[in-house]
Amino acid sequence: MIVAIVRFILGFVAAVLVAGLVQVLFVAGVDGLAFADEARLESLGMLALLAATQAAVFAGPFAIVAAIVSSWLPVRSVLFFGGAGLAIALAGFAAQFIGEMGDGTILNRYALAAYAASGLAAGLVYWLVAVPKRRPATPPASPA
Repeated sequence: MIVAIVRFILGFVAAVLVAGLVQVLFVAGVDGLAFADEARLESLGMLALLAATQAAVFAGPFAIVAAIVSSWLPVRSVLFFGGAGLAIALAGFAAQFIGEMGDGTILNRYALAAYAASGLAAGLVYWLVAVPKRRPATPPASPA
């Protein structure tokens, strides 16, 4: 039980950090990173941490539910966790859109792609870090 909780915490932290990094990469672009000086990289790193914090606040309850479901029904599939991350990110996009007022809106394809990519990446990283992998069954040793 304790091992499962530690796995969840480590996987969740890794997932939200990756989600924040993907969001920043959508803003800065890969070219913005390639030619950035130390101060620019530091500010992008801080922006990634802020985005990860916001992702953690929103995604926490949903991630707990997904982890409980995957424990209850012994799901170890990368598709489940990728889909869960994608669904959580799209729910975050919808919440952001619903909470907006006025003419300026987040409803565009680029923002939707950024949310979808960050959610999918977060789900995959969670799967890599937190989900125990099945070990292949070893055949019994034959008496020699």
